[in-house]
Amino acid sequence: MKYLIPGLLISASFLSIPIWADESNYSSHSNRTSPTVVLESEMSNIRASNAQLGGRIKIAREKLEEVAKLTSEDEKEVQVDKLFLTLRDEIYGVLDQLDSNGKFADALNQAKEGTIVLKSWYERQPPDYPNRDQSIAQLDGAVREYDVVDKRLTESRNLAMEKLSTLIRQHRVIVQQMKIGKVLEAIAAARAVVEGLNDITKAMTVVEEKTDKSLKTSVPVSN
Repeated sequence: MKYLIPGLLISASFLSIPIWADESNYSSHSNRTSPTVVLESEMSNIRASNAQLGGRIKIAREKLEEVAKLTSEDEKEVQVDKLFLTLRDEIYGVLDQLDSNGKFADALNQAKEGTIVLKSWYERQPPDYPNRDQSIAQLDGAVREYDVVDKRLTESRNLAMEKLSTLIRQHRVIVQQMKIGKVLEAIAAARAVVEGLNDITKAMTVVEEKTDKSLKTSVPVSN
């Protein structure tokens, strides 16, 4: 039997497949960048933002050790204040990456939709089409993985917002403690806030891992 299939559909990599195309015109617009390529690109931005936050946490941890050794109470207050403002801005940057209306979320939705289109295409092929059932099963798994990524993205965003609220609230408390001479308590509280930010980096790492898994399973079984 002769099958009418766009050549791109059976290429070695799904990344070249124009999965945003209408099912009836699957081979059109092949010069566009596929949603999975866009998702990979946006994932690199998430990864970079996560790494940067991790770096800021490390610097903040070291800075607090230096602040604890300062003899000037005023200078301690100034340094802690600057440290918290820097971390606050860093979390705002992370939230931009995790935004439900952001580029990564949009790329995730487009990749999922494209995978559904591709799965539907395979489902319409004859039962004896090469690797039909295997590809359908794999693509179905990819759709579920994309749902997991979306859930993890939401959890990471909510966690980052929670940590941001804690940081802003504790910032005021810690500065006030330093003003009334409770420096040791203030430094200890600041350390706790900084260490708590590691929860964000861990959550974002899970998003990275789940996204990578989704991208791998979005590739149809090779003939």
